[in-house]
This record gives sequence, structure tokens and C-alpha cells, in this order.
Amino acid sequence: MEDCVFCKIVKRESPANIVFENDQILAFESIAPVSEIHVLIIPKAHVSTFLDMQDTETIKHMTAAAQEIVWQKKIESGYKLVINGGRYQAVKHLHWHLLGGKLEDEHDVLNNT
Repeated sequence: MEDCVFCKIVKRESPANIVFENDQILAFESIAPVSEIHVLIIPKAHVSTFLDMQDTETIKHMTAAAQEIVWQKKIESGYKLVINGGRYQAVKHLHWHLLGGKLEDEHDVLNNT
């Protein structure tokens, strides 16, 4: 997609601190982190939302990438993997948030579960 910031990162038209890459997946540090470790995991092929995803292989590749990054960042003792959708999805390119370390909002109910 032409105006998609994540597609531009995949094409190296926009900068990003990449932490993982293979033929299908790219993962990079968030520019607006809400935790000590905040990595965005995306498919390289544009998929707008979680509900638009038709290819189950994409989920497998994203899962494998997330697992590798958890080990790489040494956060296996505590992490969150979050998918936002609808009005909560700021960028219309499917992405997962991998969060670890100290979270910004310790009072958020999701941080206490």
C-alpha cells in the first residue's frame, strides 16, 4: 500500500530499528514505546487488519518471530503480545506489539493480570 508507513519501513523508505527479519516478517522497535521493550512485528506483505488475514501461514511466521524475539530480548519471564483492532489500531497494517520489562502505565488493569 502506497501511504502505509509500515510498508515504507519494509521497503527501507522510512527508518526503523530492526530487531528481526526474514523473508516474510519484519520486527522493529516502536517509536512510541509503552514499555522498556516494545517491538512491532509485521508481515512484509500488506494485510490491513487481523480480520483481513486469510493466510494462516502469516500467523505461524509471526508467532515464530515473536518467540525468537522473546528469547533474544531475554523476556521469557514476563511479556505481553498484543493485537489492536478497529479504532484501537492506529496503523492499518497488521502488527503485533511485543511488550516486556517495566510497563509505562502500572495501574492499567491489563498490567495486573
